[in-house]
Amino acid sequence: MTLIITRFPTSERDDPSVFRVVEGVWEDAGALSNFVSKVDDRTLMALVAPEDVRCHWFTLPDVQGRQAESVAKLRADQQSLGLVHCSAGIDSDHVVATATIASDVMQFGLDKLRTRGLDPDIVLPFALSLPMQSGGVVRAEMDGMSVLRGPQFAIPDEAVLRDVFIGDADIETIDEVSLRSKLLSASAAPLLNLREGNFAKRVQTAWFTAEQKIWVQRLLFALVIVTMTLTLATLAKYWVATASENDVALLAAQKIDPAIQDIDQAEGMLTASLNRQGKTQGDFAQLSAALWRSVKASPNVSVRELRYTPDGILSVVLAAPTSDNINKALVAIQQDGFRITATPRQDTSGATLVDMTVRMP
Repeated sequence: MTLIITRFPTSERDDPSVFRVVEGVWEDAGALSNFVSKVDDRTLMALVAPEDVRCHWFTLPDVQGRQAESVAKLRADQQSLGLVHCSAGIDSDHVVATATIASDVMQFGLDKLRTRGLDPDIVLPFALSLPMQSGGVVRAEMDGMSVLRGPQFAIPDEAVLRDVFIGDADIETIDEVSLRSKLLSASAAPLLNLREGNFAKRVQTAWFTAEQKIWVQRLLFALVIVTMTLTLATLAKYWVATASENDVALLAAQKIDPAIQDIDQAEGMLTASLNRQGKTQGDFAQLSAALWRSVKASPNVSVRELRYTPDGILSVVLAAPTSDNINKALVAIQQDGFRITATPRQDTSGATLVDMTVRMP
């Protein structure tokens, strides 16, 4: 697994160095502006300079664990000016370390790293990558960052701050080899991580591997082929059945008139024959559809008899418990534009009957 370590950028002109660590061996990957990621790059840790982040320590003997971290973050937030992002971690017994950074600075740094294809897994103050020294002060330097770390304080290495926080105390300088070892330890178990809350890393879930995607595409392609094959087979069966029925109908028509050559000619002659008899092709279908539609819309109405005469008249006997039920059916069929005649009567059971005829408009 390859570890990437860089300084957290906080301005437009900030172009930090990037280091790639492969099996404990450090490689200088150049400036961020020229960085090219590799497939083996797995974990990225960005170190925040001491002047861009404030670290506080709180002693909380009455609370522990997550509760202690929450209390410490609340106190650190109350001591800050403006909108800040805060993270906390247990530093030692009853002592919680916190780090606060301006929210806009945090967002800017993440955005700038993303433009180079880097999305940090860990954002850690540089000072908190150094272990706590009881009673002593250590100094570390890396890529333009210089920090002084002492018991419950972490400050930039500046003369004014030295006088205030350290005075004449001895300062131990951490050499490069030791610093790199401490950074590797911090990447494996950071004291805290500013990538939490609103700035937590969003991990994209990979539902399919590349090989699985190929198989899914193959299955979808096969499904399309099978669907098209079934459709064509169904159409072929339909065409064969239609051709067979047309042949039977054509033979029947040729028995009546041997001069008929094809099914279209037979249909044309049938239509002409119906027109000469004063009949309209398809009248029965339209009349019966209108009848059943009106009966269905009228509760308790049933059809006792149904006849269709050659002159295009549909004769019907409707039955219902009362005349009101039948009247609803009659009104419905008239509203559809059909011409009707209706004669009411009663049967022996007392039910209301109507002898009705229906014609096309």
